[in-house]
Amino acid sequence: MSVLDRKLRREVRSSRGVVLLAIASIMTVGVMSFVYSRSLYNNLRTSLDEYYAESRMADFWVDMKKAPLIELAPLEEIRGVVEIRPRIRFIATVALEGVEKPLNGEVLSLPDDPRPIINDIVMRSGGYFTDRRADEVIVNDAFARAHDLRPGDSLHLILNNRRQELVIVGTAISSEFVYLLGPGAIVPDPQQFGVFYLKRSFAEDIFDMDGAANQVVGLLSGNPDVVLPQIERRLETYGAQSAIPREDQASHLFVSSEIQGLGVFSTIGPAIFLTVAALVLNILMSRLVEQQRTVIGTLKAIGYTDRQLFGHFIKLGLGVGLISGVLGAVAGYAMAEAITGIYRQFFEFPSLKNRPYPKIYLAGIAISLVFSLSGSLHGARNALRLRPAEAMRPKPPAEGGRIWLERLTWLWHALSFGWRMALRNALRNRVRTAVGIFTTAIGASLLVIGFMAQEAMIYLIDFQFHQISRFDIELGFESGRGWEALLEVRRLPGVDYAEPIYSVPCTFRSGPYERKGVVTGLSDQARLTTPRDIEGRPLRIPTSGLLMTRKVADLLRVEVGDRLVMQPTVGHRRPVTVPVAEIADSYLGTAVYAQIDYLSRLTGEAYALNGAQLAINPARQVQQTLYAELKELPLLQSTFVREDVVRNLQQTLIETQAFSIGILIVFAGVIFFGSVLNASLVNLAERQREVATLRVLGYSEWQIGALLLREAGVVYLFGLAAGLPLGYWLYVLMAHAYDMEFIRLPIVSRAWIWIWTIGLGLFFSASAHAVVQWRISRMNWLEALQTKE
Repeated sequence: MSVLDRKLRREVRSSRGVVLLAIASIMTVGVMSFVYSRSLYNNLRTSLDEYYAESRMADFWVDMKKAPLIELAPLEEIRGVVEIRPRIRFIATVALEGVEKPLNGEVLSLPDDPRPIINDIVMRSGGYFTDRRADEVIVNDAFARAHDLRPGDSLHLILNNRRQELVIVGTAISSEFVYLLGPGAIVPDPQQFGVFYLKRSFAEDIFDMDGAANQVVGLLSGNPDVVLPQIERRLETYGAQSAIPREDQASHLFVSSEIQGLGVFSTIGPAIFLTVAALVLNILMSRLVEQQRTVIGTLKAIGYTDRQLFGHFIKLGLGVGLISGVLGAVAGYAMAEAITGIYRQFFEFPSLKNRPYPKIYLAGIAISLVFSLSGSLHGARNALRLRPAEAMRPKPPAEGGRIWLERLTWLWHALSFGWRMALRNALRNRVRTAVGIFTTAIGASLLVIGFMAQEAMIYLIDFQFHQISRFDIELGFESGRGWEALLEVRRLPGVDYAEPIYSVPCTFRSGPYERKGVVTGLSDQARLTTPRDIEGRPLRIPTSGLLMTRKVADLLRVEVGDRLVMQPTVGHRRPVTVPVAEIADSYLGTAVYAQIDYLSRLTGEAYALNGAQLAINPARQVQQTLYAELKELPLLQSTFVREDVVRNLQQTLIETQAFSIGILIVFAGVIFFGSVLNASLVNLAERQREVATLRVLGYSEWQIGALLLREAGVVYLFGLAAGLPLGYWLYVLMAHAYDMEFIRLPIVSRAWIWIWTIGLGLFFSASAHAVVQWRISRMNWLEALQTKE
């Protein structure tokens, strides 16, 4: 081992080892965030691509009323269409023994015999259909597990107004339901929603679809924007609704959005931590060179070259980078394993594993080395600039002089001696103070972002499901009906109040802009659904024109008073020009509202409804009777219980988010602790003689520690002053980045966010100062007094 290597080892073992450990912890977190986010990105991307290829995931979906199979075959002649698969699809009510409430289900047909098909299933238990009986069903695996259903069990579905008993032959998953969503849901809830696969021959008999289908899925080789309009025109006579490309399909949209978010975070997150670590390492290396200038001068005088000394100091930084990279890669793999386990609760894949990615681990180590090298270069270059004769003499004392704050005499004279010392030292070491403020601001901003995200979810649930949606139950009917359906619902036991709804799928056009959506018809006196503005004020349903949420208005580039073309996909299906009467705010979906009589006329109906919203008696026994009646209601297609949706959101979104916020708190703590500890220990090393003099003059160890704490406090206060608004605006940018059609993040600021941020910052900073205080208590005062400055 060379002399310089032995010197390097002694320096690591000395007090600088604690500082290097603090820097390494920040860098380790940066590498870990890169490794786990890129690993998760690859895990999801690879699993999704493999699953889509195995199941032949469709490129489009088109719903119709009813079309003969012989009329659908020519669709494959359209240029860009590779293959189509007609099938039967209906929404059904599930009546399970031992389950009080009616559940929602989607029924899909499969070939009687197993064969490769578009949107094929993957069996998880049991087997495919047999020849023994017609009324067999394959159940979505998540629903079966949630209700402990196994092959051989039976269940009841309301199919075409008839209660039908079915025998389960197997459970399966499908690529079109990786993220399984029921009516009105934004997170999977297999307790309330399932998918049920029937034999094609049986589905034809039950739904009167002999030789026909009401949905087409297919594969494309051409541009969907060009091909899908041609398919829609061909199927228009069969009541076809707008074609849904894969990019807009609910399951794919959620999964791809998560993958996209991971890709963004894998760049931004690591960059923050590694930049902080590089800046802190730069401060340490610069101080190390200044502290060892006489040693460097001596080494140069006895023959060591600039290249050898430069390599010596670079080794220290690269050593930190290498250790951080390796630890970060290991920790990143473990973190990816844990979060992949969480993803399995939300996404249904045949196999979602945390796979090893050597390239990602090597990239993480390489990135760590690059940032550690950049943080070491400035200090190492300072060593090259020292001439032997100059370096062997102690560095001249830094120029003192008054700081700008002393010109404010009224303020300066009001400060104590300790605060004057702290402020002078902070303002005379501008670079170090600026780095400290920057790192503190980053730590504080991470806490603000995490807490604001948590508050946003709480506010979103309250706004959507307590202020806008105030019903207890929403019922969906099989097709458009008249007043008699509402009267029948109002006579159900336990129904205190009921309002009609009429949901009409439409295509909206405003100049060159076009969007597909749904208009919900409500009574102009509706009180169970009350659209609201950004301030939370309720808005009345206009007697004519549309009330749309701001997201839809932004997508169509319209304002209040503008007119647009609305083309319904039900009724007479003729395009009509309607005004935008009001704009509301919402954080879920893209809702558009109209007065129900007005909407009925636009679709060519005298009066129509296809659902009802209920306020029910809260008594438990009355509700049980109501649910039993709903299970037998022939016209019922779906049941949306607001309480169940809210409970599921709270158990999944908020609890899962608590895990993410916990990670952010740890990350912020590492930044606070590492940066404060580094700055304080470097400050202590520079002022050993000053500190020893104060000790000799009678200052206690705690009083001396308080002086250094004041200096850290100055940096902390300025960092907070920058970090709190920085965190707020970073969250605003994040909210705009995640401004999607199915969900938006509200921007909510509460007092507890700022209180907790300040409190946790104080805790982490105080923890770092405890280490500094411990070093003060172990300082050799006599040796420190002999230090040359």
